[in-house]
Amino acid sequence: MATKKEETRALTGERTLSKDIPYYKGAYLTSTGWTGHNGWFTGAPGPAYQAVMYETYWDLSGYELDDLTLVPIAATVQDPGAYTSDDDGTPIMIVLDMISQERLDIEDITRNLSIENVPSMPTTTNDWNNITFGQYRLMMNTAEFNEVGTLSWLTAKQNDFGSGSPCAVQKLWIYRYVLMKVNTTKVMTIPASRFVLNALIVSEPDNVYLQRLRRN
Repeated sequence: MATKKEETRALTGERTLSKDIPYYKGAYLTSTGWTGHNGWFTGAPGPAYQAVMYETYWDLSGYELDDLTLVPIAATVQDPGAYTSDDDGTPIMIVLDMISQERLDIEDITRNLSIENVPSMPTTTNDWNNITFGQYRLMMNTAEFNEVGTLSWLTAKQNDFGSGSPCAVQKLWIYRYVLMKVNTTKVMTIPASRFVLNALIVSEPDNVYLQRLRRN
């Protein structure tokens, strides 16, 4: 009779997961927040009206059914393109790219950003181990290019966060979140992007795997 390792051998080894995120173009209205576009959505009435988010996931249920663990090696976000707006008041833009073992909420993210926190950092309810990858970018417009009309936003500050911890979950959630406090009727564009996760699929000893299931 085949052993557990023999039965799952075809699924183990190196994997490269990717997920495409469509571009966003929408206008901000004081009464309704950012308009929805290409699957992007805004938050509930209040501060989260000033944010848009895209949510998707990688389906890992096949690995989970065979009691396999995903071990992240490296995660990147590819977003060649311009972040733009026609708001000449040059408000700041905050961009968060995240891979999470737990589902995230646009209102919670916005509320925590107001006190300079992102998911998994102090005062949030998200466990650090469950945030596989996170990238924070503060974007600002620069007058050096003498742009007229639609302006470009460039990265002024960038930091990574998250644990990179192995996981044994059915879904690995992917998020793009953008907060921009523009004047009403102003337009914002966010370029199309791609999340890439290099990982190992491994079979762990039963006692280790069971403990991981409890934590996840």
